[in-house]
Amino acid sequence: MTTAEIVIEHLQEEEYADYRKVLVESYGQYEKDYKDPEQWASYLNDIRASVGNPNAETILIARRGDEILGGLQLFTDAEKAYGLPELNIQSTIVRLLGVHPKGRGQGVAKKLLHESFAFARKRQDQALYLHSGDIMQAAINLYLSLGFVRDESKEFYKGDILVKSFRYDL
Repeated sequence: MTTAEIVIEHLQEEEYADYRKVLVESYGQYEKDYKDPEQWASYLNDIRASVGNPNAETILIARRGDEILGGLQLFTDAEKAYGLPELNIQSTIVRLLGVHPKGRGQGVAKKLLHESFAFARKRQDQALYLHSGDIMQAAINLYLSLGFVRDESKEFYKGDILVKSFRYDL
């Protein structure tokens, strides 16, 4: 299958359950990196609860036919995204970019991010932000290859995990 067959759309409420499943399966590869099973369970619960979050401006999904391959959530500032106004981000923030294992290697994440750039430009943002941790090195490599730069001034800790900030200047 080619990326030409992949379409980016806004998630509809009737698709929440399917998207939750895709998101959980997308992040499942990181379970082994969590030493504390309770911390992993809490992370999964946060992921599940994020679908339908009223603070999200929208959720973009990538689909091929009826199958959801991945998605991401877009927020308009750090307070809405993380409850952290002290990060002082008043621009679009991408959260929970996930691609199902069946959709990997097909340009799904790139298509989702390019649609996010368009969303942020339409809002006349100067930059788009996302946050990631060291365990997600493949994702970080993708972000850097697309032109994101690390912005240490917008980083924070979640427990003992450094949540790194990456900025894409529009």
